[in-house]
Amino acid sequence: MSVDQARAEALFGAELAWVIDRLHARFERGQPLPARLRLHAPSDVERDAVERLTGRRPSAAGSISIEVAELTRIVVAAGIAADLRSLVEALRGPVVDRAALVLAEQARWGQVYERLRADAAKVDPSLDGWAEDLAASGLLRRLAGDADAAAELGRQAVTVLGRLPAAAVPLSQLAATALGDSHALDEDTALSTLVLRGIEAVTGLPRRDRSAAERRALWARVGVLLDELSAPVLVVGLRPDGDGLLARMLRAHADAGEPCRVTLRTLVRHPAGWNALEGQRVLVCENPTVVAAVAERCGRSAPPVVCTDGQPSAAVQTLLTHLAQARALLAFHVDFDGGGIRIGNLLADRFGARPWRMSRADYEAAAAEAGRPLGAPPPAASWDAALTPAIVARDRAVHEEQLLDGLVAELQRR
Repeated sequence: MSVDQARAEALFGAELAWVIDRLHARFERGQPLPARLRLHAPSDVERDAVERLTGRRPSAAGSISIEVAELTRIVVAAGIAADLRSLVEALRGPVVDRAALVLAEQARWGQVYERLRADAAKVDPSLDGWAEDLAASGLLRRLAGDADAAAELGRQAVTVLGRLPAAAVPLSQLAATALGDSHALDEDTALSTLVLRGIEAVTGLPRRDRSAAERRALWARVGVLLDELSAPVLVVGLRPDGDGLLARMLRAHADAGEPCRVTLRTLVRHPAGWNALEGQRVLVCENPTVVAAVAERCGRSAPPVVCTDGQPSAAVQTLLTHLAQARALLAFHVDFDGGGIRIGNLLADRFGARPWRMSRADYEAAAAEAGRPLGAPPPAASWDAALTPAIVARDRAVHEEQLLDGLVAELQRR
């Protein structure tokens, strides 16, 4: 029995559209039809339409309804359609089996993850956990949106990871040679996010959100350079072993008692023998003024000092990683304010550095003689729970420049 399209559209117009919509939704979800279709708070025209369709007497009830069996009899007896599904498809188009679509989509994603696991295992067994996490966390799906895009994104990520570690290659060059697009690995792209997760896996680093400088340092760990010439690390008194450019440059500056700025490019391209500093105490300070004062007063006998120059750049973090791996004894001194406490927490957490002259007692003694208005309260200091409350109570910040004489004198005695 074919559908009488004209009569179907005339009978189930706008005022009975809700009936067709309810039936359509049930058919799409593969659900059995209910015994009764009900509409709460109907309009007057919707109420009148149901009464005309069923021949019922007018009612003022708060809802209207129609039995599905009765609706079927009406449609068939009137010669409009053979059944309700035919009626719905005539008015709304073919019914899509959404349950089947969901199963098919799940199967497609399963194939994407299976292929990703297989490709990752060929590159490095340590990427197994990376591939599993991308599936379990849903990160790949969120970044890609659909299975085809995810398959391509996963393929590109594995391609890049297969070229690591690199030999001090700029990021844009890696992207161009691996993928044919020098911007494919730009900051905040979906692909760079996946590759950085993979680098964490192969280097054994914990997975976490990282600042821009930390991401640059992570790339540098596998020989990929970002901003390789900007934000160099300032040092004095470092004497690593080796005959390479970096080692010779640092020893020459230390022998002359002069500070030296080292770029990320030089750190990665010209490795030095950092094991020479095993067991040596290396001070990490926040402000270049400290390095200048140490060089001025200590000259050739200057102790090893590394300056973060504010929040540690990729070059700073790369050097500190080398020193920590060489078992140098890292100690830090920073400003007694919000920025300094954040830097100190990072140095302690990431590199195992220990505080030097950074206790509550040190602050109280310094603040009694110097200081300036604090501004925003600092975060908690991970190395001394009493420090931040003391800073907040006094509402005074104390910067390294205000303590310079005492810091350098202590370094000279040591």
